[in-house]
Amino acid sequence: MVDRPLAGVGYHPGEGFGGLWIAFITFNLNRAAVYLDYFPYESLRPYQDAMLDDVYGTVRAGDHGVLMIDAPTGSGKTSCIAAALAAAPGKIAVTVRTVSQIDVYLDEMEKIWSKTSHRPTITYMVGKQKICPIADEFSGESVYAGCARLREWTKRRMIARLGEVGGKFYDPSQDRNAPQSVPGYRTFCPYYMMTREVFELSGKPHFRHSGKVLDLVDELREGIRSPDRFQKECREVCPYEVMSLSAKGSDVVILNYSHLFSPEFQEIIFDWLELERESLTLFVDEAHNLGDAVRALNMRLLTPRMIDLAEKEVEKYRESMGQARLPESSLDASSRLRGVEVIRTLLPRLRQYIQSRQSRMQEGEELLDGDLFRGFLYQGFDDIEEALSAATEVALMVSELELAEGDRENLQGEIEPSLAQILLFLNDVEMAEKDDSYQRKITVAGNGEKRRAWLEVNNVDPAPLVRRITDNINATVMLSGTLSPLEAYELYILGERGRAKKISLPNPFPQEHRLLMVAKAATTQLEKREEAGNRREIEEHVRAVIEEVSGNVAVFFTSYSMMSQYEPFCKAAARGVGKLLFTEPRNSEDLPAILDDFFKAGKRQGAVLLGVSGGKLAEGIDYKGEALNGVAVVGLPLGFYNEIQREVNQYYVRKYGQKNGILIAYTLPAINRGLQAAGRVIRDASERGVILFCDRRFREEGRGGVFSFLPKWIQDELLVTDARTSRAIIRAKVAEWERVRS
Repeated sequence: MVDRPLAGVGYHPGEGFGGLWIAFITFNLNRAAVYLDYFPYESLRPYQDAMLDDVYGTVRAGDHGVLMIDAPTGSGKTSCIAAALAAAPGKIAVTVRTVSQIDVYLDEMEKIWSKTSHRPTITYMVGKQKICPIADEFSGESVYAGCARLREWTKRRMIARLGEVGGKFYDPSQDRNAPQSVPGYRTFCPYYMMTREVFELSGKPHFRHSGKVLDLVDELREGIRSPDRFQKECREVCPYEVMSLSAKGSDVVILNYSHLFSPEFQEIIFDWLELERESLTLFVDEAHNLGDAVRALNMRLLTPRMIDLAEKEVEKYRESMGQARLPESSLDASSRLRGVEVIRTLLPRLRQYIQSRQSRMQEGEELLDGDLFRGFLYQGFDDIEEALSAATEVALMVSELELAEGDRENLQGEIEPSLAQILLFLNDVEMAEKDDSYQRKITVAGNGEKRRAWLEVNNVDPAPLVRRITDNINATVMLSGTLSPLEAYELYILGERGRAKKISLPNPFPQEHRLLMVAKAATTQLEKREEAGNRREIEEHVRAVIEEVSGNVAVFFTSYSMMSQYEPFCKAAARGVGKLLFTEPRNSEDLPAILDDFFKAGKRQGAVLLGVSGGKLAEGIDYKGEALNGVAVVGLPLGFYNEIQREVNQYYVRKYGQKNGILIAYTLPAINRGLQAAGRVIRDASERGVILFCDRRFREEGRGGVFSFLPKWIQDELLVTDARTSRAIIRAKVAEWERVRS
């Protein structure tokens, strides 16, 4: 190990480091160069050096720079955090999509700790529903709503106890006669109670963090712990409180996308975690998901249940809106009464509208006719803007009365009262009249008594929300193994050509360890899908993968219906070679058991896994070692083309032109789904695997083809084959691998 100060070294971004993989670590004002020499391929070290150089240079330069990195699995993307630590002027935030991705960064920090005496601290924020010790007890309400209620009751109990013990200060952790809270019948939260002390000042009670929780935060910073282990070590103290307190003083904090990119909570999270914008560096992991995730975060829902709850809120607080709760002029009181009148008119109309569409619509989604909706809702109102303004005033007051102290610290879930959410929805409906990036729709799902309907309005363009972050912080680094083509993702995520610096790395694993094929004729295009000859081509390609690839294989289709259509054939093919068949469940709760059985089968005779591109099994699951030896991606997984998608396409065509507009709105998600599915095989340098793109569009240019949008290493390696010869090609490659192993 080499540990030397950087001061005076004369580092210049872009020079590289003589074939060594060097990352930099910063801790306080000390810098050290650390050799992380575990990248095994000499031929790719220049690419690795360049990536680390670019990360260091972008972060060091600051000026709101953005670096987009497209680097396949095994390229060492996560280790870019070390180069950023060396250059960052302040805290680093890492945004991830799932809790499982946290462990990847914890592993990287452990490597950094093992290579240097400097130990940058790292904390993560996990949603309350995943880490709350009593989350299972909140029946019929969200964890966040239940937590807010119990926190308020806990504070009242502590104030009462302060009076009982007869002093100016009360620390529950030192109270041998502390009150008890019965599981299932909680009157306060014992975990939250242990994080607070209450003291009297000028005759009023005040709260602060307890010495117990402060000591625990210091103790936990001495090591790196997985979320499960962290939760156990918090013992009787609220783990969420420990996380949030620890995050304020950490060098690196890992967050969910929603923490930073939810429009309501961007300001809250920056203030709460004390993130200084100009010195903050942001890492976006799995950045190919960012655009869609931000769109989902910027979606408003309106359900009948929300209307029911809003009506209860209004009735509950109607009397409190007068002079009994707030000093106000007669004009203020009149305005609030007008707001209540507006709300009590709109809520029944909203319920009636949803019920009407629920009874008439087929299952699915449709665009919401804005003129008809607004005409029905605001009939009799002379000024819609004035009516919504009066209603919003009431909603704000309800929010102030409803939310417990500190509830702004909530980062996910049902945070705002339902009335506030409904008013936000209606304001976004009005925004759609001026901004065509807002889309309004109605959805109906289920049958019979389970049939339900809801309204939605969402912004289909994530770029403005993403730019609210990237344009106001030190620097942003976006990482993904499927960020191709980079130029299209730059437009989609950032809304501007040339906004980011973009780099793409080749596949780091030996080419001889993989076989990439693409169908010459087979396709799932609608006009060819049911042709007998085309179906035979698809079946024979799939049969070749199932029968000729030893061990476990997966076949991913464009939809559940297509998977069901080919399931009998796949089952027969699997049975013929002694393999078991497993299919992707609709219910995610069934997923762990199916995967466990699939992995066990791979250690015996092998198995076949059927799934959907873009589904639970095709993204986010790490099939390591012999868990998966072959993948067939059947069809180009384009989204369902309906009036909803047509409107999205039209928006992007207007913004970027015909070619780029259709690519971003419709084709890009399909390419990513296909690449993610194909990427489930070969997750390590020692692994070998077969990848088949079973649709000719993956090899075609021009209209409908996506070949030119694939990563260059895939373009260079694709073998075009028909069903008759794919079996022979696979058999020969598998035999070659067997000879090498023996």
